[in-house]
Parts: sequence; C-alpha cells; structure tokens
Amino acid sequence: MSKTALLWLAGYGTSAIMAFVNPAYGLFGYFLDYYGHPPLRWWGKGLADLRWSLTISLVTLVALLINQNKLPKLRSLAHPQTKWLLMFVVTTFIVTPTMAVVMDASSKAVVELTKIAVLYFLIIHTIRSKEHFGYLIIIQIVGVFWWGWDAFQRPNLIVGGRLEGVGGADSNSSNGAAAHLLAIMPFIGVVFLTGKLWEKAISLLAAPFVLNAFVLCNSRGAFLGLLVTGLYALVMTKGRLRARIFAALSLGAILFYNLMDPKFIERQSTIQNYEDSSATSRIELWKGALNLIKDYPLGVGAGGYEVLSPIYAAEVVEEFGNERTVHNTYLLAASEWGIPGLVFFLAFLIGTFRELHRLRRVSPTTPEQTTLHLQSLAIELGLIGFLTAGIFSNGLYSEAVYWLSAFTAVLRNLYFNECQEAANR
Repeated sequence: MSKTALLWLAGYGTSAIMAFVNPAYGLFGYFLDYYGHPPLRWWGKGLADLRWSLTISLVTLVALLINQNKLPKLRSLAHPQTKWLLMFVVTTFIVTPTMAVVMDASSKAVVELTKIAVLYFLIIHTIRSKEHFGYLIIIQIVGVFWWGWDAFQRPNLIVGGRLEGVGGADSNSSNGAAAHLLAIMPFIGVVFLTGKLWEKAISLLAAPFVLNAFVLCNSRGAFLGLLVTGLYALVMTKGRLRARIFAALSLGAILFYNLMDPKFIERQSTIQNYEDSSATSRIELWKGALNLIKDYPLGVGAGGYEVLSPIYAAEVVEEFGNERTVHNTYLLAASEWGIPGLVFFLAFLIGTFRELHRLRRVSPTTPEQTTLHLQSLAIELGLIGFLTAGIFSNGLYSEAVYWLSAFTAVLRNLYFNECQEAANR
C-alpha cells in the first residue's frame, strides 16, 4: 500500500472518529473522499471500494443526531432556496415511474439527487461556527490544489490535448473538472485577502497549480465562465474592494498568460467559430433537446435524451456514431425532468442568488462581517462561473452547485449570529 493511501486512510479514519466530537469533522472527511476518492486514483487501486462517501455521510449523520443538543442553535432553517431544491427532487420521483424512457438510469439519477439533497442539509446543520466554515473553505482550496498537483506531476493524464481523470466522481472529465475548479477559484482570492498567514500561504501556493490544471483541461465553456466571472467581480464591487479585486485579477491574468500553451490557445481561438464541428454539433444537440421538450414537456427521465438522440439529433449521431447527450445543464434539466423540473432548478438558483444579495445589502461594520461579506461574494462568483460553463456542459448532477447553495445558507446563519453578537457588545 502506498504512503498516499496510508495518509488518506489516516485522515479519513480521524475525521470519522472526530465526527463524534463535532459532526463538522465528519463532513470534512466527506470532502477528503471527494477530492481523493481512492477508486479514481492510482494509489487507491489496492483499497477495497467501501462506499467511502456514503459511509462517512452516515457517520456524520449519526454524530449529528447524537450531538444535536450540544451544538450552537441554528437561528433559521427557512432558506428560500431549500424549498425549491426539495420540489426539484420530488419532481424526479414523479417523472421516473411515469415518464422515464430508461428506468434504470433515471432511478440512479433520483438516488444521486437525493444523496446530494441529504448532503446539502448535512452541510447546513453541521457547520455552525465561523471557524469550521473557514476550515471548510480551506479544504476546498487544498482539494483543488491536490488536483492541480496531480496534473503537474502526471503528464500521462493529458489525453488528446486535454486533462482527463483528475476530478471527483461527478467531475472526472476535462469539462467537469474545469467547471469545478472555476467554482472554487474565488475562494482562493478571498482567503488570500482575509485569511491568517498560514491560510494566505496555502492560497498562494495553490493558485498557480489550480490555474495550470484549468489550462490543461482546455475547456472552452469553462474559459468563457472564467471571463464572465472576472467581469462580474468588477461590476459587483466598488471602491477599495474593486481596486483590490482588479489588482488580484491582473496578477491572475499575468500568471494565466504565462501558463497558456499552444494547444490551449488553438482550442480557445475556435470559440467564435461556428463552423467548428464541436460547436456545430452542440447547436444541433440543443435544437434536438428543444424539439424533445416540445414533444415531452413533462420530461423523459434521466438518460432519456441519449436514447432518443438518434431521433432528435440524427445528424450528430450519424456523424459520431454514438448516442449523444445534451451538453447544456438547463436543457438537460428540462428534457429529463420536464419544464416543471427546469423551473424548480432555476428557482433554486435564483433563491440562492437572492440570499447572497441580502447578505451583502448592509455594509459590514466589523472585521468578522467583512469576512462574511467577501465569502458571500466568493460563493456568488463561483456560481456565476460554474453556471456559465454549464451552458456548454452537463452540470445538473455536479455537486459543486449544491455545495455553494448550502454554503450560502450556512453564511446566513453565521451572519445572524455575528449581528447578534455585535448588538450585544
């Protein structure tokens, strides 16, 4: 067994034990598994697949129930996005037995979304202090740093000019990994601005490796998301904060420019080329999805579009020889779970953005509130980048978007506590 596997097992086992001291440590173990899931890593091939993520989730849930009365009280559970997430999940339960074209694939998707919803609630209920939320963010940065280090150390992961096999179970492709990196990148900047010395050091070390991995993924949709995120950051800030963000973006741009390779430049230069075969096929797939939605407004269940793609995207299937997916998060939601499913998913996202804007409606008056303010901005920027990339890829079942929404709910609870503490001083 490799040293990496032993270290991973030590961290996983420690988090499981420490979960009974505070359930937040069990949640940290879940993210340890996400970023270093043994079945996906060379060093984990000798380890039995013990359903690592499910096991640590159950341990965390049991620990939460045992320690419920010892934890700080949650001031609010009425987060606006939560009800829409639940309605979206309920929709999948209705569509699968009544409309699904591929029952097995649709049932698996229902289970996956249900597990994501459980994780969403675990995040909200276990992270109840600013310290633990800070550690949670650091774990995300270390996780993508780990991916970046793997990409740097293992050139054999480059397949066809793109990085493959670095991400998590739901992002183990170039497009998926790039979108996930995009969701976490803003936290690197915020931690560098607000963190302690050791936290700044981690973010500073992580930045070049994460950007290098992003470049190696060579995802056009994610690159567009990166550009939109940077522009959005400048538009949504003002004063000294905008100046600091502009300086950070400028440094990032310089580093990014020096990391770009000819393959990246060549691929990104085709973004506006609608004659490019990949771009043309995506447009045809989107048209096929729109036609399918007209015929099946209540959805065809998960995997349904792929099975029906020879009918709705016949030219693309004939060209590539295989059933094709939609390559668009929003059309995927509508084609698989119907127009109601898309409405509930979009309402979930809108509710999250509204919550983030409420958190920043009042100017911060304490250093703690300033940190929460910037963390909420990082979440919003991560969502903007991820959702922009989702126009060109399937991100409906990617965990990152649901994590960021749960982080938003956690921040709201922490902000309420901070305001109460400030009022009592």
